[in-house]
Amino acid sequence: MKTPKLEEMTLREKIGQTLIFNHSNLGKLEKPSEYFKNNVIGSDWVSTQPKETYRYIEAEMGNPNLEGRKDDMFIDFVNYANKHMSVPFMPAIDCAQGIPASKFEGHAALPTAAGLGATRDEELAYRYAKALGDDLHISGFRWVWSPIADNAGHYVDLRQTSSDTENNCKILTAFIKGMQDAGVATGVKHFPGSDPYEYRDSHFCTASYSQSYEYWEKTQGREFKACIEAGVDSIMVGHKTFKAVDDTMVDGALLPCTLSYKVVTELIKGKLGFEGVVLTDGVDMKAFNAVYPPEKVYVECLKCGIDMILGPVELDYIDIIERAVLAGDLSEERINDACRRVLKMKEKYGIFTEGEIKKPTAEERKRVEDNIHAVSEDIAKKGITMTANRTGIVPIDKNKIKKVKIVYIGYSKYCSDSIQQYAIPEFERHGATVDFQIGYKREDNDTIADYDLIVYSTFIGFHAPAGGPYFFGDECKMMGLIMTKGVEKSIGISFGSTDIFFNYFTAAKTFINCYSYNKETVEGFVKGLYGEIEFTDYNPFPLNPIKRNDDVYD
Repeated sequence: MKTPKLEEMTLREKIGQTLIFNHSNLGKLEKPSEYFKNNVIGSDWVSTQPKETYRYIEAEMGNPNLEGRKDDMFIDFVNYANKHMSVPFMPAIDCAQGIPASKFEGHAALPTAAGLGATRDEELAYRYAKALGDDLHISGFRWVWSPIADNAGHYVDLRQTSSDTENNCKILTAFIKGMQDAGVATGVKHFPGSDPYEYRDSHFCTASYSQSYEYWEKTQGREFKACIEAGVDSIMVGHKTFKAVDDTMVDGALLPCTLSYKVVTELIKGKLGFEGVVLTDGVDMKAFNAVYPPEKVYVECLKCGIDMILGPVELDYIDIIERAVLAGDLSEERINDACRRVLKMKEKYGIFTEGEIKKPTAEERKRVEDNIHAVSEDIAKKGITMTANRTGIVPIDKNKIKKVKIVYIGYSKYCSDSIQQYAIPEFERHGATVDFQIGYKREDNDTIADYDLIVYSTFIGFHAPAGGPYFFGDECKMMGLIMTKGVEKSIGISFGSTDIFFNYFTAAKTFINCYSYNKETVEGFVKGLYGEIEFTDYNPFPLNPIKRNDDVYD
C-alpha cells in the first residue's frame, strides 16, 4: 500500500498511531479481528507473554493446540492484525542483549551492553547491533528501543555501555548504524539519562535528574545529541524529573519529563532539533501515574509533545483520546504532528510496502545465530575486566590447578545453568576436575583445603532483585561466609552487576567483572584465567559508586 495521507485518515486512525499496544492485552481479546478493525494501533510492545496470548488468533489459523515456536506465532499476529487494520503497525521490542528466552525461545544471546562498552571498540558495536538487528528482522520486528544512553547512576544497569561520555558517543552511534543497516529502527533512551547519585527507580517512585543543565549538556546531553546527529529514529523519554529544565509543580510535585512541555517540545524537538518520534517509557510505572489521574495523564502527555505512548493497559485508549479531542481538551493538530512523525518512521522501514512478513527458514536462523556467536566471541576477547589481581594468581598454572570448586550465589537460574554448561567443560579442557554447587553454608569451609582453586561466581541483574543490586536473606549470609578461608586461592566473579565488587568482595585478592553470562563470555573468563585471552583493565563504570572513582578502599 501507499503511505497514508494525513488528510485522508480518520481521527481515530490518526490517534491510533500514537498508541503502542500493550501486547499482554492481546490475551484479553476474544474477538481480536473486531478490536483491530476499530482500533488501528501504531505499534505493538512485546514483553514476556506466554503462547496462550495467541490462542484466539492461532485457533483461527488452524493451530488450536499452539504447536510450534512462539516467535512464529508473533509473526502470525503481525500479519493477522495488519490484515484487519487500515494502517499497518510497527512491530517493536525492548531488547538489548539478543532476544531473551523469556520472550522467544531459541535465539542466541549476545553479551550485555556493558560487556560491549568494556571493549571500547566501534567496529564491534556496529557488528553487535547488526547481528542483533538481523535476528530481530527475521523475527518480524522493525523497531527496537535501544541503545541506552544513560550513564550509570548510583546503580549500574548492564544495558548501559559505560559511564564514559567519549566511549558512549562512539559505541552508541556505531550501534545505531548497525541496527539501521539491518532494517530495524532505533530508539535511544531514557532521556535525559541517569543522575550519577540517584538510586531511586521510576518503576516504583519518582526519580530525578538533579544535576545542572550545564553538567548534563557536557555529559549525557552530548550522547543524546550524538545519537540525533547519527540519525536515531526515536527517543524514549524517562519518567524522571529534570528540575534544571522544568521546575513546574503540580500539587506539590515536579513534573516528570514525560509530562513536561519544556523538556519534550522545547528541548528535544526545539533546541536539539529532533525530528523523529518521541515516545514515553512504559506508562505502567509509578512515576508516570503519580501526578495526574487516569485518562487525564495520557492527554497531558500528548499535549506536552509526546508522539507515542508505550503500553497503556486500557483497551479503550483511542476512545479516551478521541473524547479529549472532540471536547477541545487536546488539539487535532497535535495529533496530526505526532501522526506525521510516526508515518515517516514507518515509511522509512518499509512498513507500507513490505506486505506480509515471511517466517524465517531454518537456514536463515542458523546464519543469524552463527553470526551472533562470532560477534560474542570477539567481544569476550576484549570485554572482560580484571578488576583485582593483587597476588598475581592469574594467569593460573594448569599444572598446579587440578581440582576446582565453583560456587554460585545469585538470582538467575539462567546464569547458574550457563556456568555449568560452559565453564565446567572449559576447565576440564585444561585438565581440571570441577565440583559445582549453588549456595554456600558454614560447613563448606571445611572442604576448602581439598581444592586448588575456588571460584565464587555471582549474579545480580537489573531488577534482580527489584530495588537495587544487593543480596538479601540467605544469599547475604552466604556472602558473609565465603572467603573466610583459602582467600589466596579464591577468585570472585560477577556475571552481573559491577557493584558486587564494592559491596561484597573488596577483601578478595582476585576479582573479575564479566558483565554477561552468555556462552562466549562464560567460556572466555575461563580461557582468560589460563592466559588464552587477555583481560582488559578498563572499568566501564566506577568501581566505587559512592565517590564515583575506582578506589574501593578509600
